[in-house]
Amino acid sequence: MRRTAAEVPGVAARRRFLVVLAVVAAGCGGADAVDERRADPPPVKRTPAPRTDPAAIAARANVPVLTYHQIRRPTEADGAQARPYIVSPEAFAEQMSALDRGGYKTVTGDALVSHVARGTPLPRKPVLLTFDDATAGQYTRALPVLRRHRYVATFFIMTVVLGKPDWLSRGQVRALDRAGMTIAGHTWDHKAVPEYSGVQWLKQLDEPKRELEKLVGHPIRLFAYPFGLTDRRAPLQLRRAGFTAAFQLADKLDRREPLFTIRRIIVPGWTGSQLLREMRRDF
Repeated sequence: MRRTAAEVPGVAARRRFLVVLAVVAAGCGGADAVDERRADPPPVKRTPAPRTDPAAIAARANVPVLTYHQIRRPTEADGAQARPYIVSPEAFAEQMSALDRGGYKTVTGDALVSHVARGTPLPRKPVLLTFDDATAGQYTRALPVLRRHRYVATFFIMTVVLGKPDWLSRGQVRALDRAGMTIAGHTWDHKAVPEYSGVQWLKQLDEPKRELEKLVGHPIRLFAYPFGLTDRRAPLQLRRAGFTAAFQLADKLDRREPLFTIRRIIVPGWTGSQLLREMRRDF
């Protein structure tokens, strides 16, 4: 006579063991599930987003911005008005060494603008180096010093002079760009912005911008006012032309247009210690 599975010795016992095991496992899984559902999520540390209102933007625009023009030795032909714009190669090298020893880190113009506009962090003790007009010594004398310190800088190019004696060539502008420097706009012929009207905006802003963009192969976003002079019309025209920020000189930042009135100071032939002192005083 055939026996059922329950009648086979050991089978019934094994079944009872498996049933008990399944019940225990189900109970444990249920407890874990309940615990997981009831467990509080870990607290999320929220960092407030940087403010982007004009007052907050203006408060972040306190990074030192230094301006250089001619890196060469002065001559007897240089008048008193020209002297502040001339820095000898030796003085320039001393100034860069002083910045390096002082722990200053150079930043790009775009990095500074991102910090001012959106609060993007910068390294400790940042400084922006800028060069105006496109004089030849900026490439032949300043660039080797910048490379020695692994510094970057922004070069504001006046396009009418490109390729002429004592001024940058187009090849040198491209080389500056490839070396990690920022190429930026500085009008066609250095005419002061408050004098513009009508098509002069196109001639001084749009056309030089397109020429530089064709030269380096990417957008040009930054601009420096000739003589540091601007007016209330300029930010609108600069935005229209595709610029995102503009630099003046020592005038007070306009809190209504902080990104288009970023302050700079002109650096003459100071010693390294004089430079550091003036930076602490002005920024």
